[in-house]
Amino acid sequence: MSISELNIRDARLNDLDLIYAIELETFPDAYPKGLLKAFFFMPGCVLVAEAEGTIIGYAIGIFKEDGTGHIVSIAVKKKARRKGAGSALLGTILRRFWSKSMWRAVLEVRKSNLEAKSLYEKFGFKKKGEVERYYQDGECAEVMELLLRDRQRP
Repeated sequence: MSISELNIRDARLNDLDLIYAIELETFPDAYPKGLLKAFFFMPGCVLVAEAEGTIIGYAIGIFKEDGTGHIVSIAVKKKARRKGAGSALLGTILRRFWSKSMWRAVLEVRKSNLEAKSLYEKFGFKKKGEVERYYQDGECAEVMELLLRDRQRP
């Protein structure tokens, strides 16, 4: 699989089972299926990455009223990792934030998740802080931020 064979599209509710399966495979403290469903109804976007007609990853972003785009989650099936799907999802979600006049993007990532942090850094994200005991197992999260444009004053 390469980027040219990858399709990023808006997720549909009937994709929820596949999104949840990727969530369970990826994260030890997976979001409940009901919460993943709720993201479909919040201001933001839920995207999926397809290769050969199969969903191999997803991304969730929320548009906040203060002009912040919050990346809630990006996940790719283990067998499809390091082939461009994560980058394509991240790039698409950042373009959505830009199109909605978001001035920055933020996310939380496990301190130990070097692969994800490397991806975010390639896109220009910088560590802005840490949240102690963020995850159920007690690991802290690094808060990362990417400035998309100058902050607009209300």
